Amino acid sequence: MVYSNFYACFHTARQKVGVVFRSVGNLRVARWYLAAASALQLLAWVQALYIYRNLAGALLVRHYNVDLGIDLVGDAGQIFYYPLFALVVLILNFVVAALNREHRNFRIFVQLLLAAALVFTLLINVTLFFVYLINFR
Repeated sequence: MVYSNFYACFHTARQKVGVVFRSVGNLRVARWYLAAASALQLLAWVQALYIYRNLAGALLVRHYNVDLGIDLVGDAGQIFYYPLFALVVLILNFVVAALNREHRNFRIFVQLLLAAALVFTLLINVTLFFVYLINFR
């Protein structure tokens, strides 16, 4: 009896979560934002993997200042924090947008949050490009 009650609650919760996320997925603009953000996410992970594999040593220069020179050095594995952080921002923005599905400005929220995640992912790609230039040029 307890098992069937747990399964029924799990199934109901799964259906409700599906309805919430489908509300965002039904918007055409949201699908475009998610597709563009996914492509940029893939590019960010490829960039991070390329930088990680081609490093000569165990250290990674993460920041360079024109006035002071190199001011942030870390382990080579820390390069994966950049695309991971962008992925977390994308997922959190998507969840926040989905949870506001009953608000009267739902479409504006979706566009605002997913556009912010897209811009953030784009900036992460630019950051990874500059980290590449610092370490290999």
